[in-house]
Amino acid sequence: MKLKQSYILMLCTLLALVFTNFSSKESTGSVPEGNKNVVGRWKIAAVTRNGVDITSFFDFAAFSIEFKENGTYVISNRVPFVVSKNGSWSLDDPTHPLRISFSQEGSAETFTNEFNYPVVGESRRIILTGSPGCNLNTYQYSLVAIK
Repeated sequence: MKLKQSYILMLCTLLALVFTNFSSKESTGSVPEGNKNVVGRWKIAAVTRNGVDITSFFDFAAFSIEFKENGTYVISNRVPFVVSKNGSWSLDDPTHPLRISFSQEGSAETFTNEFNYPVVGESRRIILTGSPGCNLNTYQYSLVAIK
């Protein structure tokens, strides 16, 4: 009988230790997500109009846009794009942006496009979607960083 009581006491102690260990909360401190870094030079990898790939219809190879740390951008070798002049840019939210806005030099008008920042393959992309000019056409520009 004493042996049976010892087993029961040992089992209860073991169960108490196990449940105490599982019930204690582990502190996992949250790590804030960083801002999306678009600073650098980007080139056009693909363009669609109303869902149709039109990349091969125009030579986009020489084009680049450089997003600078101070909130300005510089376009090299203009092509049909969201903006045609240098100016300033801003994201609607630096951590979780959904839109990017462009203000061209000498113009009070702001061009706002949908903004996506996915990883495709092994490289980060910027995808801009909008209707510059005619609202009947929606363009999507896929940009890759120039290394």
